[in-house]
Amino acid sequence: MSILAQTGCLPQPQRKLGEIRAVLRAVRAVTRQCLQGSIQGLLSRWVAEGLAQGSPPWRCSRCGKQESGAFRRNGSYRRQLSTLAGVITLQVPRLRCRCGAHVSLRFPILEPRRRHWWDVWLQVIEGLGERVSVWHLCDRLHRRGVYLSRSTVVRWLARLDLPPLGPIPGVTDEIQVDGLYGHLWGPLPRRWRDHTYALLIAANRDPRCPEKVLGAVLAAEEEMEGYRSLGDLLLGRGLDPQAPLSVTADGASAIKAGLGVSFPKAQFVRCLWHLSRLVADLGPTEARASLRRDCRHVLRALTWEEALARYQAFRSTWLEKAPDSCRALAEGFEEAMAPVLPDGPKVRQRTNGLAERIAREFRRFLRPREALRSSATAPAFVALAVAQINARHRREDWLPAFLGAAVGLPQRLTQFRVPLHT
Repeated sequence: MSILAQTGCLPQPQRKLGEIRAVLRAVRAVTRQCLQGSIQGLLSRWVAEGLAQGSPPWRCSRCGKQESGAFRRNGSYRRQLSTLAGVITLQVPRLRCRCGAHVSLRFPILEPRRRHWWDVWLQVIEGLGERVSVWHLCDRLHRRGVYLSRSTVVRWLARLDLPPLGPIPGVTDEIQVDGLYGHLWGPLPRRWRDHTYALLIAANRDPRCPEKVLGAVLAAEEEMEGYRSLGDLLLGRGLDPQAPLSVTADGASAIKAGLGVSFPKAQFVRCLWHLSRLVADLGPTEARASLRRDCRHVLRALTWEEALARYQAFRSTWLEKAPDSCRALAEGFEEAMAPVLPDGPKVRQRTNGLAERIAREFRRFLRPREALRSSATAPAFVALAVAQINARHRREDWLPAFLGAAVGLPQRLTQFRVPLHT
């Protein structure tokens, strides 16, 4: 300690900072004592209640006995547990059978070989869910006295138990489908040929349903099997395969082939923005702006007769200058203008702008985790991203659902309507 500190002549800001640090140390010490006493009491009480009842929740591995009179206490062993309040020391009870065999106990609140308490695990999952990179997360824990390596975080993510999605909270008859590409580091999954992945997203457009991301599938590429898996996921969440469903997409044939298997009565609507962009890109470079403007003029018609008249005018203007653009518009015209027909699908938005915005949110979520994106951790990151996006719309906390899955609860926790973890 310096002479100024010993004589009490420190400047006012430094004295205030020292007082705050002393208070924080005292609070951490009290929290550590309370946590240690609580966990120690739970362990002792669980063993005492098991010995008091007729059929305890353990069995001898040698003789197979399970009666409470066949067991006796055999001291305890010392075990340290790292928490956000500091390292606590526990005296874990031991049991021995009358046959002389040691009884292996699995405590419901303390898993075998667990070196960190649940508050550290929740801090890791919350930090990753709130878009904190792993390097900053480990540095944040180090400042609190918890020395957690980056490889340990990766192992936790690889073994993360994902919460069940459950049924869709409401009804929907209109979805938007889109996919985004990214790079996958590390060993490839089985049957993958390169390090590029495709994340297929189904977004809800119906205001009667508060959830926006209805399903997400991680596939090797945008192909029929990937979209068929996405359709099966929607079926598993309660969508009726025979009900009328409008699917707005960019016109990829894999979307129709895959979702058509799960929803045979679905009506597919071509995204106007994607179609006008395709028409413009197939024309001459100097005429692309005019092509896109004229194509949008055709697609914004309010009636089928008006759309046909504008389409004929477009062909008479651009057939010789941009034949490829006219062919692309002819192939997607009927599917794009289906909503204006009397018996066509009723959609609220004729572009898949919602799916594009959600795809951008996925990219922003996954960008700071590029170094950790692998076949083992990618499903956990996708689940965290889906939980974050839906939590803002469903107005519920996403962290208890992951905690419930980690402790083995059979159903999803949805009654927490406030952000308990903040």
